[in-house]
Amino acid sequence: MHLLAESSIVIACPPERAFAIAANLENFPRWFPGVLAIVSADSLPFATVGKRYRETVAMPLRGTRSVLIRVIEAASPHRLVTEGSLPLLLPRMEMDVTACEAGRCRVTWRMYSRNARGWRLWVVLPLARRVMMRRAKIGLRRLERLLESDGVA
Repeated sequence: MHLLAESSIVIACPPERAFAIAANLENFPRWFPGVLAIVSADSLPFATVGKRYRETVAMPLRGTRSVLIRVIEAASPHRLVTEGSLPLLLPRMEMDVTACEAGRCRVTWRMYSRNARGWRLWVVLPLARRVMMRRAKIGLRRLERLLESDGVA
C-alpha cells in the first residue's frame, strides 16, 4: 500500500459525536471536498463490517466517477476503514478518532492506494497524492466547523 494523504485535527467535541458524524459516510459530502454524493447500498448500520456505499466523486481531468465502497473494519467510536473499487487507485480510507482532554478529540484521516502496478506508481499516484492532501486538509477543517457548530444532527 502507498500512503497518499494523511491529516489530523483536534476538534472540540466528544469522540462519540465526531465518529457518529464522520464515520457515517452518508455525511461525507457535507465536509469532504470532491465527494459529490454517497448513498447507502444496503440496510446495514454505518459502522458495520460489510456495509456498502455508492460514492460519486469528482476526478481531476476525468469528470465524475461512481465508486463502490465497502467497510472492512469498524470499531465504534474509534476507527473506520473502507476500501473502494476505483481501478486506478484501489483506494483505502482509514479514519481514527481518539479522545483528548475533556470534551475534545483528534480525528486522523488517511488515504492509501492498494495499487502497486508499474506506470501507475509514477503517473497516477503523484497526482492523486497532491489532490488528496489538499482535500484532506480542507475536509478536516470543514469537519471541525461542522462538529463545533450548534445544531449538527
